[in-house]
Amino acid sequence: MKNIDMVLEGSTDKITYEVLMNELPYVKAVFHETLRLHTPVPKNVKQAVDDDILPDGTRIYKGELVAFSNWCMGRNKAVWGIDAEQFVPERWLVSSDTGRPGLTVNHATGRRVSPFSKFKPESQFKFITFNAGPRLCLGMTFAQLEAMATTCILLQRYTFKLTPGHCGPMFKGSLTLPMKEALMTVVTKRTDVPLSWCV
Repeated sequence: MKNIDMVLEGSTDKITYEVLMNELPYVKAVFHETLRLHTPVPKNVKQAVDDDILPDGTRIYKGELVAFSNWCMGRNKAVWGIDAEQFVPERWLVSSDTGRPGLTVNHATGRRVSPFSKFKPESQFKFITFNAGPRLCLGMTFAQLEAMATTCILLQRYTFKLTPGHCGPMFKGSLTLPMKEALMTVVTKRTDVPLSWCV
C-alpha cells in the first residue's frame, strides 16, 4: 500500500495511464505475480498449422495438437526458480537506482520515478497468461490497467483480511479457473488514509 499511498496520495484523480504504467511498479508486480500463480485459463491446446520443431527438439507435425498447462508452468521451478510456488511480487522488480526516498524525476524522460524499484517484464513465452507471439491477447494492456486501477481504488479505502479460520482459495478444474467456494474476508474501512484524501 505504500506505493499506492505515496503516488496517489488518496486521490482517484491521479489514476491515469501514465501513472499506472510508470509510477506503480509494485502494484504492477503484484498483478503479474497473481496471474502467474492463478492464471485465468489454466490449460491450453494449440494445433500445428505446419510441421515444426519445439526448442527441445521434439518434432510436431501439421494437424497435431499440443497441450500445455499454464497452471503448472507458473509453478515450475526450472522456469521460475526454487520459490516458484510462493507469491513473490519482488521477482518482477529490479533496482530503480534512484537511491533517494520519495518520487524523483527522470530528467531524460520527464517522468516521475518510484523508489519501489522498476518493473521488469518477462518474456511472453515464460509468462504465458496472455498467450504469446501472434496469439498475444489484444486486451492485455486494458486488463492490466483495469485490474491495477481497481486495486488502487479499493486499497486506498479498505483493508482486506481472510476471515479467521478460513483457508485460502480452493479452485475447481475447468476451462477457466473458478473458485470452489466464496473467499470469506473481513473488509475494514481505512482510517490511516493520506492527508489529501477528500471523500
